Amino acid sequence: MEGNTYPARWKKQGDKFLVYLDDDKSVKGSDIDFETACEELCLEICDRYADGEAILNLLREPPQPSGVSKYANPALVKLSWNEAAEGQKWQDGLFEGGYCEACRGGIGKRTSKSLTAENFPRGNIGDFNQIMFSPLLLSEDLLNLFTDSERGSFGLIEVISTKKRKKRFFEVNGEANLKQVGVKGGKYNSLASWECQSCGHKSFSCSHPDMPDNYKYSDFCSKSDLPSDLSKAFVIEDNVGRKMICLSLKQWKLINNHKNVKGVTADRLYVLPDDQVERNPSVRIEANAN
Repeated sequence: MEGNTYPARWKKQGDKFLVYLDDDKSVKGSDIDFETACEELCLEICDRYADGEAILNLLREPPQPSGVSKYANPALVKLSWNEAAEGQKWQDGLFEGGYCEACRGGIGKRTSKSLTAENFPRGNIGDFNQIMFSPLLLSEDLLNLFTDSERGSFGLIEVISTKKRKKRFFEVNGEANLKQVGVKGGKYNSLASWECQSCGHKSFSCSHPDMPDNYKYSDFCSKSDLPSDLSKAFVIEDNVGRKMICLSLKQWKLINNHKNVKGVTADRLYVLPDDQVERNPSVRIEANAN
């Protein structure tokens, strides 16, 4: 089975980085460049376990060059994944205005109607396999690692399974306390950055001119937009309009090794001063995005 998540650690050996699996140090990768060392480990995982789509869950924060570290305070992450639930696409009644004929995105607010899925992720996190509607899905087991107050803010809608299953999943649909932004002077991915001519849905992906090439198309927010209380997990709207879970790096480290975090990884969210923020990026207009 491909696409598994592997807990991994790293350390410096001389002028090289050594990255290895937490449960088997003999499965490793090494290089003077950290990202290349991770790639070497993934190749070794492919050889050992026939998993060509391995995802590394680094149990220690990776090293960051100076061009990145100055945007890493406060230290925040977004939960991420490598699996999807499957089911009938474009289900009726999920959006107040149905779906846009041009891009197939939802029109208006998400209703309270439950999404129906035929297959759930093997781990405890995933999304839904539909273009323009791939909401974040969290298992009950993973949600139990958060407080009642946090879960209440996530706006959870239970996903209905067409098969009898022990595991329950919930869609995140809470009000966003933070929204991702673009970067002034940043380079925008031409394929992922567009606006629907019909409904106005906008997606974008960009890099920061101060960051090295291996940090291309990272995630950014504005420092002035941050919630006052960062000790609790909260909902953030990403650069495609999806509701995600954001939390401090400190909180992530507390739960990262828990058994209920199977399949869960985390991506850093970089914090920009207002003079570097692009709130309404200029992107190509797409007449027929679907």
